[in-house]
Amino acid sequence: MKAILLARVSTDEQDTQPQLLKLKEYADRQNLQYTEADIFDFDESAYKETRQKFEEIIERLKKQKETVALCCDKIDRLIRNYVKHLPIIDELRKSGKVELHFPSDNIILTDKSPASDLFRFNMGVALAQYYSDSISDNVKRAIYKRIKSGQILSKAPYGYKNITLDEDNKTVVVDAYPAQVVLKLFEWYSTGAYSMSQLVTKVEKELNVKMGKSEVGRILEDKFYIGIETYKKGNLDYPHIYEKIVPEYLFNKVQDVKAGRLINGNQGKFAGKPFYYRNLIKCGICGYSMSPEEQKGKNYYCCTEYGGKHGAKYVTEDVLTQEFVKAFTQLSLSEETAKKIMQELKKTNEDNLAMSQDMIDHLRTEQGKLRQRKSKLYDDYADAGITRDFYEEKLKQYDTELTRIEDKLSAVDNVDKDFYITAGYIIQLAQHSAELFERSEDEERKLLIKTVLTNVTWDGEKLSYDYNIPFNLLVDLDERSIMGSWWGSNPRPPLPQSGALTN
Repeated sequence: MKAILLARVSTDEQDTQPQLLKLKEYADRQNLQYTEADIFDFDESAYKETRQKFEEIIERLKKQKETVALCCDKIDRLIRNYVKHLPIIDELRKSGKVELHFPSDNIILTDKSPASDLFRFNMGVALAQYYSDSISDNVKRAIYKRIKSGQILSKAPYGYKNITLDEDNKTVVVDAYPAQVVLKLFEWYSTGAYSMSQLVTKVEKELNVKMGKSEVGRILEDKFYIGIETYKKGNLDYPHIYEKIVPEYLFNKVQDVKAGRLINGNQGKFAGKPFYYRNLIKCGICGYSMSPEEQKGKNYYCCTEYGGKHGAKYVTEDVLTQEFVKAFTQLSLSEETAKKIMQELKKTNEDNLAMSQDMIDHLRTEQGKLRQRKSKLYDDYADAGITRDFYEEKLKQYDTELTRIEDKLSAVDNVDKDFYITAGYIIQLAQHSAELFERSEDEERKLLIKTVLTNVTWDGEKLSYDYNIPFNLLVDLDERSIMGSWWGSNPRPPLPQSGALTN
């Protein structure tokens, strides 16, 4: 009689060779005939491949014209996780096409098998299914335990390293340089001045790291950087215990920029061309975006008129550049004025530091209280003083509140560190913004406009805009206004300025 030998293991750590050795010895004793093509061995870790091989065995059994012995070492080696195939195999047995041989269980099933053998086989099937279900339950419990403890379920993303402490303990730590790359990607993209393609070029040029657009996109969407792991199979987000790389406010800003690009994004015939002012200017008549296009080697902008025709006129990129230069020229400050402003900002910064320290002390006190409550909550749960549902609900509440406090502490700390540096940058930018604008490349020019100007519109005749805070306070200031109305006995900063420049 011909035979098919089937050996199967559940994981790639196990070995099919002991099963195959038993099956070959059994086939020789029973005078069963087989070739190398009749031997199947596989593991369930390669799930798709396993299914394909088993389907191949079923199809071969169906096509046989004479009885074939399907040999497996034990019942569970044949049917665990293949219950849907059991009716097919049983029909082949009843029709006399297949005999089922299980050497270690000492069972041979044919079309003439007695009820006692069939009962033993069915019991083996039930026990194998129970074993499989138990393994699944254990895996689910292990996953649930890791989720509750805030541990990662998969490999950590770029910016982190997976570390093995010992055989049973693993952790995740920040990988210093890649983490800085991640933070830079978020900072650059949050400005709205860079496309994905520009980020890829910039990160390679400035940080010497090669990435594709898809990888950059995944990084900018991964909540792991703000302390949230995602269990994809269960469609579940939960707070993890590892160090954060990106502040939550910065992550949210990036998502807003991405959403804006998807809605208004770089679409159309000329989307790939280097237009300076793409997505920066709206029509002053209808509010729709000014669309760029190239004609005979020159760049033009015109309202899309999606809201209705109103006789929109084309304007060249060169004309718009001249108008933007005028806008930045209004931010001129003398060296003496800039020095006085910096002295006042330094005093303001010192006052802010004192206020921030009070806030930090308060937040750390609240943080300590919450950690004590978490510890007591666990003790109450361990002593059966509270129910599991109550424990889990309060634990989630405490973790959420702790995350909120940590984000606030991080934000306050960043403000303390960056305030004076940022103020100095603003003054320097105000002094040299026109010069910087004229010599800037595409993305730097966009960044300057977004930093200094807002509500930029073109109505066919003139460019209008407002200055962002605090640049609105620096426009057209002279020595007298600074020493008098701003820092006098009744300080009153000048009103925001608006530009209305004519061609």
